[in-house]
Amino acid sequence: MACSDGDVAESEIIRPAKLYVVKESSQRIDVNFPAIIEASSSAKLTFQVGGLLESLPVREGQPVRKGAVIGRLDQRRYANAVNSARAQYDSAQTEYLSAAKLLEEDAIARIVVDQRRAQRDVARASLDSAQKDLADTVLRAPYSGVVAEKHATRFENIQPKEDIITLQSVAEVEAVVSVPASLVARLANRRPTEEYVVLNSSPDLKIPGRFKSATTQGDTESQTFQVKFAFAPPRGLTVLPGMTGTVFVGRDLLESEEDSGITIPVGSIQSDGEKRYVWVVDTKTMTVKKRNIIVEKDAGEEITIRGGLKANETIVAAGAAYLQEGMKIRPYKP
Repeated sequence: MACSDGDVAESEIIRPAKLYVVKESSQRIDVNFPAIIEASSSAKLTFQVGGLLESLPVREGQPVRKGAVIGRLDQRRYANAVNSARAQYDSAQTEYLSAAKLLEEDAIARIVVDQRRAQRDVARASLDSAQKDLADTVLRAPYSGVVAEKHATRFENIQPKEDIITLQSVAEVEAVVSVPASLVARLANRRPTEEYVVLNSSPDLKIPGRFKSATTQGDTESQTFQVKFAFAPPRGLTVLPGMTGTVFVGRDLLESEEDSGITIPVGSIQSDGEKRYVWVVDTKTMTVKKRNIIVEKDAGEEITIRGGLKANETIVAAGAAYLQEGMKIRPYKP
């Protein structure tokens, strides 16, 4: 009779087991990198012609719109050159028209008309060149941005192509981070995921970003590669090159399409010699059922699998070696 009671007691044992809820690796966003903010576009503006810098009405840190006047040279000699070139063109045009009229009356040789036409065309080209030089005495912003640095001062004698200011774009900026060599190769093959930037000056604001580029030449000392994430500053928020922040990216950003999938703890996987399996928990009855899985690759404490499980299923993560089909379990509480 004692033996019979012992058999009943043994059958009612509910084993404790550590449980794990299966998640797709792309559901976790747990990687971040410190970043330095840089302008996506930066240019040193120069005059195409030389002369006395008559006006430089901008200051460092000043925002400017596309087309705004950055500087102006003394225009007197360029204006005189235009007037001279226009007078020569007008004279050449008059002579050509007169010759063309005489040709109609057969009172002049065609070769003379052709010569005067060529002289008129040369004068037109000289006038166009003089007008361009006059226009080039005014330096305008090629895009909207901020004046990062001034390289000249008013009343300087400026040479052609001499740096006047450095203009940086503000419509779109870049967060530049350093990424370990083991990860950078996978960036280009990633699946789209959440990426955002948090500036140290605005720690409560998440600014959507996007992967832009990665260098192919790494730093020999740190063994890291420079990666850029582009983002547009929200309206009303001033974002300037040199600011600092953090770039947050999804885990699947660090994995290629071949690497993405479901990962589970290595201790949850059992083997019967030919196949690998896990114990799946029916959370309503708290009973377990064996299920075969397809292992993609081992990765330390976690293993990536390709088949057999779905996201949000519950499996036994530890203590699986003592389970049997249909056995009841309870969550292990340390």
